[in-house]
Amino acid sequence: MDKLLKSRASALRNERNRFAALAFVWGDLLLELDDDLRIVFASGAADGMLGRAAVDLEGHTLQSVLAPQFRPLVQEMLFAARRRGRMDNIQVRFIRPDEQLSAPVSMSGYFLPDLGDHFFVALRIAVNTLPHDIARSIKRDAATGLLDEQSLSRVVTERLMTLNAFDPLCKRMEQIERDEMLASIGAFLRAHSVAGDTAGRMNGNQFGMLHRADIPVGELESRIADCARNADPAGTGVEISTSVTDFTAEMIPPGDLARGVLYSIRRFCDRQEHGFTFSCLTGQAPNLVNDTFSAMRDFGMRIDRLKFDAVYQPIVRLPSAEIHHFEVLARFYDDDDKLIPTERLITFAEQVNMIHRLDLAMMRRTLKWIRNQLDDGIDVRVAVNVSGDSIEHPDFCRSVIALFERNRDTMGHLMIEITETARISDLDNAAVWISRFRDFGVEICLDDFGTGASNFRYISALEVDYVKLDGEAIRQSLKSSKGRVFMTSLVDLCHELDIEVVAEMIETDAMRDMVIKAGFDYAQGYLFGKPEKDITRYWRNVQDGKNP
Repeated sequence: MDKLLKSRASALRNERNRFAALAFVWGDLLLELDDDLRIVFASGAADGMLGRAAVDLEGHTLQSVLAPQFRPLVQEMLFAARRRGRMDNIQVRFIRPDEQLSAPVSMSGYFLPDLGDHFFVALRIAVNTLPHDIARSIKRDAATGLLDEQSLSRVVTERLMTLNAFDPLCKRMEQIERDEMLASIGAFLRAHSVAGDTAGRMNGNQFGMLHRADIPVGELESRIADCARNADPAGTGVEISTSVTDFTAEMIPPGDLARGVLYSIRRFCDRQEHGFTFSCLTGQAPNLVNDTFSAMRDFGMRIDRLKFDAVYQPIVRLPSAEIHHFEVLARFYDDDDKLIPTERLITFAEQVNMIHRLDLAMMRRTLKWIRNQLDDGIDVRVAVNVSGDSIEHPDFCRSVIALFERNRDTMGHLMIEITETARISDLDNAAVWISRFRDFGVEICLDDFGTGASNFRYISALEVDYVKLDGEAIRQSLKSSKGRVFMTSLVDLCHELDIEVVAEMIETDAMRDMVIKAGFDYAQGYLFGKPEKDITRYWRNVQDGKNP
């Protein structure tokens, strides 16, 4: 009998050693956890990874050695592993004996009911698989630990599940209770997302996650509903419903796919206002997303083939009204030849990550147009609009520099207007690119100055030649004596910085007289000329000594 027991014990040791040897192909440290998540076996490079010997881990619960912020995530991952048999690779950190956090560690494992319902976990020093530029730009929502909306849109490329319905619940909860619930929701969504880190907070209390096709969405809804009900002081929770979108087959660059989905959801929410429910969205999501993707494809085709019109509006010097330069504006038309409102078009392009393509197409078209004008003997200067979003897009900026290199003979005729529809977050990097543009002799104008809190940061950080003050802001300021003093002081400040100032949307003689009195250098508006495809009318007027 003893010989038989020894033989079986030896066989079991051999099986364990074989399992360990195979696991070490992937991991640097192996852990076996019992049903209570207590470490019953540890082997491998625990000293270098966690600052303690492997044998010292035995007897402790896994949660007790994990960094607190990762405990909910690992709890949910192990719960999911109990159902499907394995735990996908996630990144976590541990607490070292000196109370410092360990380096990021990749964790993967299996749940094996045939071996006493134990979990077998392998750990290794994490290597970030995201491209460096994406990994560097990843930002997280503080309350949930999830990716923020912009970061989610950069990493999501397969299936997106969107989730709403937390607004009423959050409003009736105390801050501490709300924070605890959001942290739990965040951990849950991360646990069930691809790679354990492709879930994001999209807007307020809307969430999205990238998941595999085999995920049981109904079960996820039930688990989230349980979490919300447990957190609700009234014990009622909320009714949870989701919308699932599969967009793997769309022929759109992967980096733009999620942006299109998020844009569709935002549009739906905006239209619904207070009547928003996800039961409404569930039935409409496929059409919404398909419509958005169709619009993205059509927009991209038009941009790449330059299938849009360009019109030119004069900016005149004050007080003479002599044309100084033109601003070029894109014009797109729908299938019924009806003009698409420019503001709506720009918002769409920015939200689906296509504005830099439009800006580059406008730059290409304008440089070609300038060359044609010069060939016809027309010495004209043109300002091209460039979104703040495009300035933060390295590929766009590099492409612009390449265009400038090929068109050096037109550079003295080109200006750039930086529009503030998208805020520039990295001013230092933007300043570098703007400096390189200026090296080619391109003058820079900051559009819509005075309408946003970031404007004064811009003129202190960026080298610009002009600022353009929004027409509505000018109208409001000039209604009162205090407003006129403020506007005059703002113009004086720009002049102190050697920046010239343009007044926008000047439509009457009275407005023209007021901005001249306030010290503006230039003006733009219907009083001086509307946007036109053909500038020769303006040019003939100038040559004849007439105002347009």
